[in-house]
Amino acid sequence: MKSLEIVLIEDNPGDVHLVELSLKEHEIPYHLTHFECGSDAVLNLCDRASETEIPDVILMDLNTPRTDGFAALVRLRQSARLAAVPIAILTSSRAQVDKHRAAIQGARYIEKPSQLSEFLATIGQAVKEMVSVRAYS
Repeated sequence: MKSLEIVLIEDNPGDVHLVELSLKEHEIPYHLTHFECGSDAVLNLCDRASETEIPDVILMDLNTPRTDGFAALVRLRQSARLAAVPIAILTSSRAQVDKHRAAIQGARYIEKPSQLSEFLATIGQAVKEMVSVRAYS
């Protein structure tokens, strides 16, 4: 498996570490580009598109500084170059309205598990599934 280009939009350093740990435990080769807020991700992935590679997967938290996660999701989805990139929302929100809004944008919705082992299993498996679905699209 080639090294995956993964974008992570997350302001919590602990969650960034856990995502990386999950990828390593699932033996997923990766290069991680990390943004602490959605506006920085949009700027770099959409507005400065020629300067960045197209990621294989985008993982994003909804609650990051300086921007609403759904506003960032909409902008990422509006970018023609990112149209085929699978996006997953990683959040502690259990709100049905958030799940619905993510679904409308074609994003996978992953509630952050509170147990470490479940977190590591869930994220790694989700990335594998997202990449395999994209490979067949």
